[in-house]
Amino acid sequence: MKKVLIMSSVHPWNDTRVFHKEAVSLARLGYDVTLYAVASNHVYEGNIPNLRVVTFAPKSIAQRWKTWLQLYKIAKRSNAEIIHIHDPELLPLAYLLKRKHRKKVIFDMHEDFPAVLKGKKIGKMRMPKWLLRVVATTEKKMLQKMNAVIYAEKYYKENYESLTTKQMDIYNYPFLQEPTDILKYEKQTLIYAGAIHEIRGFKEMLAVAKLLKKANNDFQLLIIGKVPQRLEIYAEQFIQKHDLEDEVKLLGRLDLHELMTYYAKSHIGLAILHPEANYLRSLPTKIFEYMSVSLPYVLSNFESYGRLVEETKSGYVVDPLSPNEIASQIQVLLDNPSTQAELGANGYKQHVANFNWSVEERKLGELYDGI
Repeated sequence: MKKVLIMSSVHPWNDTRVFHKEAVSLARLGYDVTLYAVASNHVYEGNIPNLRVVTFAPKSIAQRWKTWLQLYKIAKRSNAEIIHIHDPELLPLAYLLKRKHRKKVIFDMHEDFPAVLKGKKIGKMRMPKWLLRVVATTEKKMLQKMNAVIYAEKYYKENYESLTTKQMDIYNYPFLQEPTDILKYEKQTLIYAGAIHEIRGFKEMLAVAKLLKKANNDFQLLIIGKVPQRLEIYAEQFIQKHDLEDEVKLLGRLDLHELMTYYAKSHIGLAILHPEANYLRSLPTKIFEYMSVSLPYVLSNFESYGRLVEETKSGYVVDPLSPNEIASQIQVLLDNPSTQAELGANGYKQHVANFNWSVEERKLGELYDGI
């Protein structure tokens, strides 16, 4: 039985892609898998054959070098046949493991890292272009030395046409879901789950809740994910000021199985990300999760998002920076349950035919078999 190490210094151990999809799939495909990742508010029960989970406490950016060093020491001493790395910050570690210790290494690309850096600031200044070029060039040189590179999004590969190493697209599609007869919430329910940040529409969602209440809608907004302290304070003040205690619920981070139940009981999914470089062409995983439970959605009006909506007829697009437009489109859905049902049914058909993990799992197995 081939041994595999999966490593992340950023993701919680029960991350949907890292654990529920890739680690569990590899274990079921007959690999002996050990996952090293960040501890979360859930504990692994050790109930999956061939899969062990080792966690470490989350650390600040300034302290994460300690985790990097720890993972490097573990990996170089391991007799695992394949080491699967998940974070851009661990790419130098992956490079050293490959070049210095002759390990077989897979790098799993979750995001367009150069595009992410374009949106970052040093103090109040944007990243200088020369530094972005250096990072992009260095990243490509390191990726070239990997045994394989996995892309979570189709367009990522366009940035790496010069790479000759083995490459594979393995998308973040949800597990194939059976039709559900779970009862919906009595109140019309809007839901968002994922990373919480200004550029992911957190403040716009609160503003939309205010507008919908002002229009006398009976609804609730569920926001699922870890809320940074600055936004938690903002939300508390906003909710109190606009008397939204009964409408807005911040539920914290949930495990995948709990999350899917919340989706199934809700009425409208939200994904109103800002027009940041890393989001413009990267379709949110949550959209495919919404489709899997027949949940219509309201999505940012980026070109690639608009194409998906046009092809699947499963949601609407809006200007993510306009709470008035977002609220208006949500109002259309709130007023038309039959439209909700039609869009949800269209999305579910696409989920079954095109957007589920079964196909991606086979691709993952083929990749591993070929290394």
